Amino acid sequence: MSVDLGFETIGNATCTVFDNSIPVLTTDPWIIGKPYFGSWNHRFRIPKNQKHNIYKSKYIWISHGHPDHLDLDTLIELKNAQILVPDHFNDRIYNDLIKLGYKLKKINSNSDYKLSNNVSIRCYSDFYQDSIILIKIKNRDLIVNINDSNLFGIKEVVKKQIKILKNYKNKFLLKAIGLHDADMVNFYDNENNFILDNYLSTEFETGREWMSSLKDLGCNMAVPFSSMHKYQRDDSIHINKYIKPLDNHHKAFKNTYGELLPPFIIWDSISEDYRKINPKETESKIIESNSLNDNWDDLLNKNDKKILFNYFNQIEILKSYIGIIHFNVGGEIFSVKLSEIKNEIIFEVPRHSLIKAIKHSIFDDLLIGNFMRTRLLNLNSLYPKFAPYVTKYYDNGNVRNFDELKDYFSYYKEKSGSRYLFSKDMAKRRLKEAYKGSLLEKFYYYSTRVYYNLFQR
Repeated sequence: MSVDLGFETIGNATCTVFDNSIPVLTTDPWIIGKPYFGSWNHRFRIPKNQKHNIYKSKYIWISHGHPDHLDLDTLIELKNAQILVPDHFNDRIYNDLIKLGYKLKKINSNSDYKLSNNVSIRCYSDFYQDSIILIKIKNRDLIVNINDSNLFGIKEVVKKQIKILKNYKNKFLLKAIGLHDADMVNFYDNENNFILDNYLSTEFETGREWMSSLKDLGCNMAVPFSSMHKYQRDDSIHINKYIKPLDNHHKAFKNTYGELLPPFIIWDSISEDYRKINPKETESKIIESNSLNDNWDDLLNKNDKKILFNYFNQIEILKSYIGIIHFNVGGEIFSVKLSEIKNEIIFEVPRHSLIKAIKHSIFDDLLIGNFMRTRLLNLNSLYPKFAPYVTKYYDNGNVRNFDELKDYFSYYKEKSGSRYLFSKDMAKRRLKEAYKGSLLEKFYYYSTRVYYNLFQR
């Protein structure tokens, strides 16, 4: 066993918590599966001892439905554990896993749950269909496991809760920082040139992001997390050149607000110290897309086209933002016209994965897999006019129109624990998005600094 009381981090977004030398809780175990239609693999091996601890955990917490967090191949080996899932609108994860026969408990947001004598949790679901977990260990250690959530609608509530727990000496922030490829970045122009090379090649000062996050959330220990993947499909491995080495986390980092720990550690809550886990890197390999049933020459049949047409036309909200969505499959174009708006999206994608994504409502897996090629006409991005409405609100929330979207946001406002703080968070985000890149963005930044210095210090 790893430790009597404490936790260990391993894999992609996996944290296992121990009490009395027993693994009580494991988060987001991804051990076996090959997520995103076989596109992702682990960057580092998971050692035998850590696998054993995961498989012996009494509770398994799932943050969200992405397959590097909810790995069905791994969950098959965890049938004896109780699976803890977030309380999302539409309860997709809960309903899907119940049908598969798992022992489930839905965790209500903003409520405390005791898992053992010395371990308790509190969770929050955000409106992007992600969730975070606060893990308390014997009133001395607090794990703030944000995984890759952006804390949409819950940031202010979470900050308030961490502040309430100010007496906890060690507050660990587990978060994905410096992760720039884990969404659709496989964009091309009309001449078939990859267009994000300059952006993805940028040497980001990731350490400054860590400093800002530690200060913002009131934590004093940071652990790189939820960002330990690489690409392995023959049509996605070109993205590997943009994955940053682990040393990048320390670029420009200063311990002004806390300490930046290694990504794989065993923390002893009794001695208040850690030792490193040194997993070996996985071997790099290339998997041919054909072996995954993705033949780029396959064409859509009549029924496929009907499925695509019906899927996108059900999402009424899209018709207010998107004109035409084209699918280049096997060299033939099939178009779904949604409105007279003069913008277009072109997806070049193999038939098998496309139709599977549509049938199983996992379009986000196509975007994150980064083997599908994307072109935009009169659009700067898939956000906010396409991706959230399709992948978050529709696929997971079953939201099709603006009335249902209103109910959706009302649900998360109530679940957050504070309607006021939810609205405050939303207002900040909308203001920042509306004036991004303008002089007003600078005004907003400096005005918030003035407010902080006058009233919060």
